[in-house]
Amino acid sequence: MKEDKNKYLAMGIPLGLCFGACIGIIIGIVMNGGNFIFCIPLGAGLGMLIGIVVGSVLDSNNKK
Repeated sequence: MKEDKNKYLAMGIPLGLCFGACIGIIIGIVMNGGNFIFCIPLGAGLGMLIGIVVGSVLDSNNKK
């Protein structure tokens, strides 16, 4: 089995997508506004962005 150089980045993107979508759903329910359809994609996008940043930082620290 080959060594995965971007292990945390590969895990961070899908986890960020899932957690971000869940947070977007919760925010949409709490706000109870007419723009509920925009909460899920925005939350998922922000979650993926956070997953990319955290995964990249962890991978770069492991290479040193």
